[in-house]
Amino acid sequence: MTKLESALLYASWGWHVLPVVPNGKVPATRHGVHDSTIDPVKINQWWTENPNYNIGVATGEKSGIVVFDIDPRNGGEKSWEQFQSEHGAVPDTAQALTAGGGEHYVARLTETIRSCKLRDGIDFLADGRYFLVYPSTIEDRRYEWEASSDPIDGVAPMTIPDRWVVAMSEQKKTATATGGTGDLIQGNRNDGLTSLGGAMRSHGMTEAEILAALSVANERRCEIPLPASEIQQIARSVARYEPESDVAANAAIGSDVAKALLESLKEETGYFLTRGSSFLGQPSPLPWIIKGWLPAYSTAMVFGESGIGKTFFALDMACSIASGINWQGLRTDEGVVVYLAGEGNFGMRQRVASWCMANKVDRLDNLLISNKPIDLDSSSAASEVLSAVYEMTKEPVKLVVIDTLNNHMSGDENSARDTRTMLNSCNVISSALGASTMLLHHMAHSADAKFRARGSSAWRGALDSSIMLSYESDQVIKVSCTKMKDAPEPTELFGELLEVDLGWLDEDGEKINGAVFRLRDYTPTKKETGYAKHKKIFDNAWFDSGAELLNNQPYISRSALSDYLSANLEYKESTIDKHLKPSSKNCLINDLIIGEYIKQVSNGWIVVSNEGASALMLRKNG
Repeated sequence: MTKLESALLYASWGWHVLPVVPNGKVPATRHGVHDSTIDPVKINQWWTENPNYNIGVATGEKSGIVVFDIDPRNGGEKSWEQFQSEHGAVPDTAQALTAGGGEHYVARLTETIRSCKLRDGIDFLADGRYFLVYPSTIEDRRYEWEASSDPIDGVAPMTIPDRWVVAMSEQKKTATATGGTGDLIQGNRNDGLTSLGGAMRSHGMTEAEILAALSVANERRCEIPLPASEIQQIARSVARYEPESDVAANAAIGSDVAKALLESLKEETGYFLTRGSSFLGQPSPLPWIIKGWLPAYSTAMVFGESGIGKTFFALDMACSIASGINWQGLRTDEGVVVYLAGEGNFGMRQRVASWCMANKVDRLDNLLISNKPIDLDSSSAASEVLSAVYEMTKEPVKLVVIDTLNNHMSGDENSARDTRTMLNSCNVISSALGASTMLLHHMAHSADAKFRARGSSAWRGALDSSIMLSYESDQVIKVSCTKMKDAPEPTELFGELLEVDLGWLDEDGEKINGAVFRLRDYTPTKKETGYAKHKKIFDNAWFDSGAELLNNQPYISRSALSDYLSANLEYKESTIDKHLKPSSKNCLINDLIIGEYIKQVSNGWIVVSNEGASALMLRKNG
């Protein structure tokens, strides 16, 4: 029986299935067990896409079954024997042999018992969990139904004995009260994280601080992390209670409790190695808020010259997402957008009204706009923003726009330390909301204005995507993607600001007009200039001169580059000297150093751009 046939069979029993990466236990879909289904069309799509996917079955209410997972590597066999000796033998039931030498005992759902670590080496899998089933394989070892306990032959899941239910319920209460790390890692995630959050609240921690800590604990201590929305709900719930004391605000108490709280969050990093075979299956597709331009759960930046229309551009994106319409013909993921505005509300009112009029939208309830800027790198800012959001909506937030970065930052944008502080605060907010962050910023000064945003290089390093607005001509704005971490960079677009008649009048009776960003048909001049042209010359010169390496990095000497410019481009000696001088603006070496593509060494230059170096090495080895 093929994996597709098996998956369809399990689904016909009402067992919700999900694809798991080949030779592994990791879900192959974006939401893991939450994507499990009995829909034959979806199941056919998954296993037609990759016939080697392993099969996971969701436990709990979705499938109406629960599983006792016995792991002999962690003492499960001994614990299972002891549990049965204390509470009675396991009834006849569907039973499987796992690839790791363990056992799965399948039972009918008992709603009073949730997922937990029952004992050492025994996991009880209920809501939010899943288990692998026949014919899944791990390193050529297959999951098999035990011959005399095969549900395919009609063996039904057992009903959990009453004595077991009582014993498990009592153990669960004890585990929840103590907040043991074993339960938190292996299962019982909601209760474990709620207990941890409650402890933090009892010592005076704010909702934002609890959210930040729980987000880390969720990722590092839960075997299968909870969705961000559930972490948000836990933090929101525990923050409603009055704290017993505020340890952080009371220096007289000392650091003992603070150390205890920090120690409770420490856990091994979970460092491990994975066989390359498990990477052969197709991963879950990259999720987008705006297809091709703005990834979900990301940090993005829009930058450009002052007055070029960054706010109009960002609002065009934000309003499209909030209203659920396509952005410039591209699919959007509809949801709430939080817009942190750095200027007066009247200017924003004009721009939002202009967009709605131009797009024939009469309601924009999913766009939430701040009344003033806030220093996001201050200690209480994340909490203030989250509180304001929660007062307005409980719906999922897709995007947080920060317009502009310098209006929402008290630190120095050129300082790597201050940059990290600002980004950490933004990450707390986006993690809590499960949203992307989009920062609006200005172009860098002087000669490097064509290539990157202003401030520390740490900004670019932290970004998942970056969008640059620049003037192609007096009226035409070019939209370029200068970084897309996990997907190909989209083709550049061209647009303009169009005037909108709002029908408004000022105090003197004169018309007040607004504006919107719109794409336009435009064919750029084919002439290659500046950075792109100089990069191509440098790459060709390196390859032509022998593709030399220095410390495993592409390297070309000054004399070799000079020879190439003379022989191949027929540059005069004076022109060559100018292009090889780092201080000569808009010339070859100046452009490439400013663009962070090369770095000068004693007698030449090495390529420091990872992407550039990789491309050259492929060219050398191809």
